[in-house]
Amino acid sequence: MASNIGIKIANGDFYPIMEENSSIKKRLILTTVHDDQPSVQIDLYRSQQGTMPDAQYIGSLVVENIKAKPKGEPSIEMVISSDNNGDIVADAIDLDTGANGEHYVLTVSLRSLDETSRDMEIPDFELETNEEPPSGLYNQASKIRQQQQKKSSKAWIFILLIVLLLLGLLAAWLFFLGGMDLVRSYLNRPAVEQVVRQPEPEPVRLPEPEPVRITEPEPVRQTEPVQQVIEPPPVIQAPAAPPAPRQPAVSSSGRNPPVASYNVPATIPREGVNYRIRWGDTLWDISEAFYRDPWQYPRIARHNNIRNPNLIISGRTIRIPPRN
Repeated sequence: MASNIGIKIANGDFYPIMEENSSIKKRLILTTVHDDQPSVQIDLYRSQQGTMPDAQYIGSLVVENIKAKPKGEPSIEMVISSDNNGDIVADAIDLDTGANGEHYVLTVSLRSLDETSRDMEIPDFELETNEEPPSGLYNQASKIRQQQQKKSSKAWIFILLIVLLLLGLLAAWLFFLGGMDLVRSYLNRPAVEQVVRQPEPEPVRLPEPEPVRITEPEPVRQTEPVQQVIEPPPVIQAPAAPPAPRQPAVSSSGRNPPVASYNVPATIPREGVNYRIRWGDTLWDISEAFYRDPWQYPRIARHNNIRNPNLIISGRTIRIPPRN
C-alpha cells in the first residue's frame, strides 16, 4: 500500500497531498492562523493510514518575512512535486511579494530516508538533539532570545535607576529639608504623655410626672326600643298574554347576520363550541349570538389568537369558549 505525502495543518490533523513515488505536481494556497503573522512553518509527513499517529516526519519548510495581513487571507503559495525515484521538492513563496519574491525550497529523498530509518515526531518548535534545525527557524529563535535578553537587561537597569532615585530623594529630605529634626523629635519624645481629663457632665434632672387622675365613666342611659314596621311586599300582577318571542340578533348595519340562523346551545360546555365563520359574520355578531352580549367579542378573539378582531376569514372554524 502506497503512503501519502502530506502536511500537518493548524488543528493537528494530517492533510494528504499526493501518493508516494508518483510523478505529480500539486499547488496549495496556505493562510495564516494569526493576525500579522511574521512567519509560517510547513511540516511534511508521510503516512500510510492518512493520520498523524502513524505519520513519519520528512522535513520542515519555514517561510519568513511575511507581509502583515489579517488571519485567514491567502498568504503562502506552495508547489510540491514528486518523482518515481522518491525525491520530493517543495517550493514556497509569499503571494504578496510577487514572482520576484524570495523562494523557500525543501528537497527530500524518501529512499535515503528509508535507508537511515529516521522516524521523527517533531512537535511545535521542539527539535531532536542529533538534528540541525532549519536555518530560518534557528535564526528566528536566536532573534527571539536576544530580544528577551535585551528586554530583561533594560528592565533591570530601569529598576536600578528607580532605586537610586528614591535613595537620592531620601538623602535630600534628611539633610536638606529638615528630615533629621523630625527624626530627632520623634526619638526624644516623652515616654508617658499626660492624659487630659475632661470634666464629667452633670446629671440631667427630669421633672417629676404629674399624678394621673382617673375619672369614672357616666352611666349609659337606656333608650326605649324602636318598633320597626315591616311593610308587606308589593303584589305584581302577571300579564294576561305571554311575552313576545325574542327576535334574532341583527348586526349594527341593520341586516340579519349569518350567525343568527345558527342553532346556538342554551349552555356552552366547558370545552367550548365549534363554529364555522360564514360570509357576512363579525365577532360582534357572533358574541351577540352566543353570549347575548356583543361586547364579549375580545374573549373569542383571544381564545382563537385573532390579532385583528375586525378581520376574520370566511370558512375558518373557531372555538367559542364558555362565558365564565
